[in-house]
Amino acid sequence: MWWQAVLWYLISSAAGLAVFPLVFAIFPALADRGYTVSRAIGLLIWGYLFWLFSSLRVLPNTSGGILAAFLLVAAISLWVWRRAGSQNLMAWLKEHRRMVVAVEALFLAAFAFLLLLRGMEPAVLGTEKPMELAFINAILRSPFMPPNDPWLADYAISYYYFGYVIVAMLAKTAGTSGGVAFNLGLSLVFALGAVGAYGMIHNLLAARKPANGTAPAGVPLLGPLFVLIVSNVEGFLEFLHGRGVFWSQTADGQWRSAFWSWVNLDNLKLPPPGNTAPGELRHWWWWRASRVVADFDLFGNFREVIDEFPFFSFFLGDLHPHVLVIPFVFAALAVSLNFFLRKEEVKDPIGLFGLRFLVSWRDILLGAFIFGSLGFLNLWDFPWYVVVFAGAHLLKQSRQEGWAWQRVLEAGVLVILFGIAGVVLFLPFYLSFSSQAGGIVPNVINPTRGIHLWIMFGTLFVPLFAFLGAKAFRKGRTAVLRGMGLAALVLLGLLGFSLLFSAMIGPEVRQAFFGVPDLASVLGEGLSRRGAAVFSALTLLSLLGLGLAALWPDPGSGEAAELDAEDAKPDRFAALLAVVATLLVLTPEFFFLQDLFSSRMNTVFKFYYQAWMLWALAAAYGSAVLISQRGRRLAGWLYPALFVIVLTVGLTYPVMALNTRIVNFSSQAAPALELDGTANFFYLSPDEHAAVDWLKQAPLGTLVEVVHPGGGSYTHFARISMNSGQPALLGWVGHEQQWRGGGDEIGSRQADIEVLYTTPDWQTAASLIEQYQVVYIVIGNLERSTYLVQEAKFTRNLEPVFQLGTITIYQTALLDN
Repeated sequence: MWWQAVLWYLISSAAGLAVFPLVFAIFPALADRGYTVSRAIGLLIWGYLFWLFSSLRVLPNTSGGILAAFLLVAAISLWVWRRAGSQNLMAWLKEHRRMVVAVEALFLAAFAFLLLLRGMEPAVLGTEKPMELAFINAILRSPFMPPNDPWLADYAISYYYFGYVIVAMLAKTAGTSGGVAFNLGLSLVFALGAVGAYGMIHNLLAARKPANGTAPAGVPLLGPLFVLIVSNVEGFLEFLHGRGVFWSQTADGQWRSAFWSWVNLDNLKLPPPGNTAPGELRHWWWWRASRVVADFDLFGNFREVIDEFPFFSFFLGDLHPHVLVIPFVFAALAVSLNFFLRKEEVKDPIGLFGLRFLVSWRDILLGAFIFGSLGFLNLWDFPWYVVVFAGAHLLKQSRQEGWAWQRVLEAGVLVILFGIAGVVLFLPFYLSFSSQAGGIVPNVINPTRGIHLWIMFGTLFVPLFAFLGAKAFRKGRTAVLRGMGLAALVLLGLLGFSLLFSAMIGPEVRQAFFGVPDLASVLGEGLSRRGAAVFSALTLLSLLGLGLAALWPDPGSGEAAELDAEDAKPDRFAALLAVVATLLVLTPEFFFLQDLFSSRMNTVFKFYYQAWMLWALAAAYGSAVLISQRGRRLAGWLYPALFVIVLTVGLTYPVMALNTRIVNFSSQAAPALELDGTANFFYLSPDEHAAVDWLKQAPLGTLVEVVHPGGGSYTHFARISMNSGQPALLGWVGHEQQWRGGGDEIGSRQADIEVLYTTPDWQTAASLIEQYQVVYIVIGNLERSTYLVQEAKFTRNLEPVFQLGTITIYQTALLDN
């Protein structure tokens, strides 16, 4: 099975090699010429062409169709190579062979690291992993795109599923099962993310002048270190808590701690296991790090908030869209950085509505494809990386032509252009996509507490404040005051709009989201809570203000100022990333997207995750700059000391988590590394495994299996469709409602499935079979324990095409051969 990992490595490398001539031509301003994102872009173009032509019924979802799409990609890249001349590319590779070797070594090491991590605990169980495996298997079995919804037969997947298309495409090319593809896909994403982060820091540092200090060759490793490994402060708190730090025992034997009460995190408020036994941790202690932020309604009831970060996601092993998109985020940032660093003027700039832009229609097409693909991968990312490009355009245009409010208008038009073009390029996806998002809701009563914000992002805040503070104060007090003033206006504006919005919405909406219809109660409690969260507001205000000050044009004029401006380009781009990340975190402080959860849980989850990516890159670059600037007091001794503290705190969580994984693996009766996420009997019994294997080879058809009476999300229900790729009449009800914004498409399926199993009347059952065009009916222990199954009607009228032990699969006469 491990040879399949070698195949995935070779196939992904071939995709990168095939498009590198094209990437080389696209990114002339980058020191790495796009090499570090070539694999990601290769998979992106390959996957897009395959998906598009399959959606148009030109290419089938077969190995042959996938190979045809790859050959088309290679042909396009070869044409570009011949047109541009092969000598330049070969000469560049020869000159930069050390960088190429370093990137390849990093990719291989990161790939192997995640393979080992997943190999110790490969099971696809818990959280939303079953959903993700169901998507992969459904895509593997779908004859064309869009793929069948695994849990709502006769419908296509209504979710951002492009990442799963790419994983399934690689699986079909390599002949890999869905269970193995799950873990190989996660390992590949980690490796692609590692080299992508490395490339961003490499390119930013290479753009700096030697006079600003040079960094050792290994410094770009700070990129993947901060993005993928460094974690939040909760792990360090677990370390202290498990050793009884800050706990004291009263005379009556009770344990008390003012510190842990102030931190106010569930589990950590309680004495550690074993009454402060040294180093003893709770079961699943590592989960708490993804639930640092806590919200409460007006009655004090807890409302869950998710605040994952990359290392947690990879340790958990969740192949969700927010993880799948990681490598392609760096491709999007490469587009923006290449534009920002590009010195030559574009030959055919766009002019619209009396506005002049620094981009051509070719730039718009490139950006629309890369940015638009983010929408298909993880819709939440699409607008914000367009904002990064628009911000880069605003800064560059302001530098060349001077500041004017027209610059903001130009940036806004660019956002619209990229948005429209990005949707058009992926139109087949949007035509079959529906969402649970139902508008914007003001967040009045749940600001994030300052201590929780620092626990979540403290390991990034320290290098960010040091870097942005050094850049801002170097530009003078005026720049700092202007930045802080503008940041204050942004915060006051957001607060004002939030309060105004809450006054405009109706009492029934306030009742739904705040628990009471009375506006005065909502505003009174909201303002009281914001007063208690002033530390959080001051943190974000300061960070935004320093970031804006760092973006402020340098004082002075003439040749020296121009040289300084050229040197400062990478610094300003890093500051831009920090500013956009700060806006990402600020947004759910005042607004969130309405969904079926009626809270800001998902908004915080998706916005904080993107903020981590951008802040981590800025923190890595800032650390590299500050450490490399020898002879200055801050960089000479203070920041290196802070940097060691940051790494100590930030690496505590991954070190402890890895130790937990190794201990759990070693304690098994016969520990053995495994890549197949379905090689367990948690969801499937041995008999059910055999049934799934039979269904994988059987013709495609609607399958009926038991549906959990309460909806079944996060359970072992829908286990047959999840593993076989056969489309179930209905699976996880709650998730289908989330994906489609309600239950209209589900209709009466859940009740009808129960009738199908429990009625003794064959005519009633036959009518339902005909209505839903059911082909396979599964009866196993789970069906029998959930329903009072009347199996006799099936035995008399249907053919049992598979039977082993306790499970039987009946086939109807509706199979279309």
